[in-house]
Amino acid sequence: MKLSQHFSLDEMLVSQTGARRGIPNVPTPEVVEELRRLCELVLQPLRTSLDRPVIVSSGYRSPELNRAVGGAKNSCHMYGRAADIVVPGLTTYGLCHRIASLHLPFRQLIDEFDAWVHVSIEPEGQPPRQQMLTARKAGNGRTIYLPASF
Repeated sequence: MKLSQHFSLDEMLVSQTGARRGIPNVPTPEVVEELRRLCELVLQPLRTSLDRPVIVSSGYRSPELNRAVGGAKNSCHMYGRAADIVVPGLTTYGLCHRIASLHLPFRQLIDEFDAWVHVSIEPEGQPPRQQMLTARKAGNGRTIYLPASF
């Protein structure tokens, strides 16, 4: 099922952890609609602007899968409102800068460990928070989030 011109439901459900551990990752119809909104509001406009693939490494996560990967208790991934992405040939900072410069309606834009970009949207009807952060590991192994401007 296509969610937008360049994004399918299947790619928004893929999980290596889920596959390895046999964790089901089946969205409700409401979650599918939120994934469609995420694609229409952020991912597709980004893909169109870049004119190159946007690779989704993590989209929807069932609550069980979210726990297995150590996701936040109220992760937007569980509601179909977040994706972790990379774009070949762009640094994570460059990707964040592009998303911010396009003035896309994101909730959070996080450069995570210089390895991928987390982008999320608000529930329908809520104004976009436009929070920009950088995630890094602290000396004790914990993740810290620092304000960023891209």
